[in-house]
Amino acid sequence: MTTTTKDYSINDRILSVLPLMYVGWSDSVLSPSEMKVIRNVISDMDFLTKEDKDYLHQWTDPSNPPSETIFKSWLRQIRSKASKLDDSEKHNLIDLSIKIGNVGVGPGQTSDRARAALLRLEKALVIDNHLSSGLLINKLSTKRKKPQSSFPIADLQATLDGAYAPLKDRIRKLLRDPVFELKHIPDKDLYRVHILGQMKALAKQGLSAFSFPEVYGGGGRHGDHIAVFEMLALADLSLTIKFGVQFGLFGGALFHLGTQKHHKKYVEAMHRAELLGCFAMTETGHGSNVKGIRTTATYKHSTKSIIIHTPDRSAGKEYIGNALHSEMAAVFAQLIVDNKNHGVHAVLVPLRDKTSNLLPGIEITDSGYKLGLNGVDNGRIWFDHVEVPIENLLDKYGSIDESGHYESTIKNPSRRFFTMLGALVLGRISVGLASVSATKKSLTIATKYALQRRQFGPKEDGPETVIMDYPSHMERIIPALARTYAYDFALHDLADMHVGDDGTDSRKIETLAAGLKSKATWHATETIQICREACGGKGYLTENQFAALKADSDIFTTFEGDNTVLMQLVAKGVLTEFKQDFHNDGSMAIIKFLFRKANYKVSEYNFIHKRNTDYHHLSSFEFIKEAFDYRLEKSLIKLSERMRKYLRRKMDPYQAFLKTQIHMIDVADAYIDQVTLKSFYRKIENSKEEVKQILTRLYQLYGLDIIYANRGWFLENEYMDGVKTKAIRRVRAKVIQDLRPDVEGLVDAFGIPSELIAAPIALSEFS
Repeated sequence: MTTTTKDYSINDRILSVLPLMYVGWSDSVLSPSEMKVIRNVISDMDFLTKEDKDYLHQWTDPSNPPSETIFKSWLRQIRSKASKLDDSEKHNLIDLSIKIGNVGVGPGQTSDRARAALLRLEKALVIDNHLSSGLLINKLSTKRKKPQSSFPIADLQATLDGAYAPLKDRIRKLLRDPVFELKHIPDKDLYRVHILGQMKALAKQGLSAFSFPEVYGGGGRHGDHIAVFEMLALADLSLTIKFGVQFGLFGGALFHLGTQKHHKKYVEAMHRAELLGCFAMTETGHGSNVKGIRTTATYKHSTKSIIIHTPDRSAGKEYIGNALHSEMAAVFAQLIVDNKNHGVHAVLVPLRDKTSNLLPGIEITDSGYKLGLNGVDNGRIWFDHVEVPIENLLDKYGSIDESGHYESTIKNPSRRFFTMLGALVLGRISVGLASVSATKKSLTIATKYALQRRQFGPKEDGPETVIMDYPSHMERIIPALARTYAYDFALHDLADMHVGDDGTDSRKIETLAAGLKSKATWHATETIQICREACGGKGYLTENQFAALKADSDIFTTFEGDNTVLMQLVAKGVLTEFKQDFHNDGSMAIIKFLFRKANYKVSEYNFIHKRNTDYHHLSSFEFIKEAFDYRLEKSLIKLSERMRKYLRRKMDPYQAFLKTQIHMIDVADAYIDQVTLKSFYRKIENSKEEVKQILTRLYQLYGLDIIYANRGWFLENEYMDGVKTKAIRRVRAKVIQDLRPDVEGLVDAFGIPSELIAAPIALSEFS
């Protein structure tokens, strides 16, 4: 900001107005019409002289905002006067202004008249909530000084933001705008309109177009789209999901399953939010089993059209986001050509006309109020012989020729089906990152509160203890913080792999997306509850955000795939890779396999290894990595042997799968833990020296926390003795204690603006 200013000393009269001016300029960009009203209000203040008014009037020009120097000068002088007041006298801007300006005490003046004038100015400046006033009030607190972190917070934030730091900073700034202010709107219909408006505002900013080619008005940068989704999850999760349905699911189906004719006709209107759409896949009777959906898309050659039909009520499309606002749906149905079922394909089906009336044959009902995400318009959809032109078939992987015959470059129906569903990978990565964002926000609120809230103390009449200093409180917050960093790094590695994939890693990416989405969303659900409890009754208040965070993120564990089902998919992927090693390496693979088994047997019965309780051993990269590797390999070997035993008995493969289902989930869990640990280690290796030490301590805690949580497994498999698991508990506790002084810096590195934290209990800033 640049500005010129009159040389005029600030007196008490001007000082009484400065708190409001400071917050007004901090909180938003003021429009010319608002500035005109503000100028008039200042002119009417009878306790100001003409010179005072001239000084203040110069800051009512939108093109001439106060410079950083002026801003800091205002804050310094406000602080100087406010330092003589008790904290209880600083609870709102009007009282603070009257106190520090000493207004209303001169001849012919009353505090009531001054208060009324200041209230008019507050209204004109649109300072109407605790977040706005908190921008200044919290800076005047004398309760405590912010501790110095052992690492540069900006460098750690840069490590988290990675290559997308400029874009993420842009979104942080954008989401601070009053348009995106977090509001509790209990009426779902009003809430949906509010979220729709916000989504369209994002589209106008161009944030919806990143993943589409430049020829269609996009940016051609898939990674940017993922970064936008991740950052939106720091705001209202209803907006995040609405954005994801429109531009990720509907837009993704349109672009990735369609061909050039669809792209030219629809893509630009879609990412501009001029064409609203939904992704109609899930059915009431078929959730995770997409292959078994029963909606039909029957080709009619005489009219070269496709008939979309719902055979019965249970085949209706269920829980479809954007259903009440959409003009079009990407409908997944069994494609029938020449009386032959060619499996699931997607067809574009118009739902409404330009006046928002439902088209013939379309029935849509509102899903009603949900546990959360009530800003998203979920609905159920049925089709009664709805006829659409053949051009509406999204035909990248399967088409109908001029003669009315089905053709596809992928002959195997199962392979074709899974290739088409590859579009879901991006959704799973995005939901995983969104859950990490929600977790970061919860941990930030709980940590900030725990550093202010005091409870009990060594003496009845002495000072009370900050609750973050209690070991039980550290135990709740700090390990969850380490896991959050771990999932952040792993998911970003996966996102980079997905963006750079040329098709060679698709199967591995699908496996990782299923597993990391599951682990990150389960972690979010658990951690948000921990944080809510850690804030006591304050955490139960709507204003402190946990009500929305809990309710809105809970669906993530079954969104984009039920986590338990996805973890079985992960195990199948790991088994396939295990089997492929044997296929590729022949006898050498068998030798390696037997060598690993023998090696683990030696480790299991190595007395020194099993009982080594040395701190440096237990906190070392080598021990943590070895324990993770051992757990995965041993679990995988046991699962393989168990399945082989059932199959040798001529058991039906499906029954063998059911018999080993729980063991499969164990393998998947161990695999994703190992993948996450490897990502964490790579992040440390590739980071600046300034943050390596703090990342190493987080790595140690993540690793020890996972090992300790699975100590029963390690004991059962005789990898370690009880004396060693007890030592791990002690070392883990020491690492938690070592991280305690840096806990605030670790949440500050998330870079969440105060407007998005939005919880009064967490909005304390420091003098």
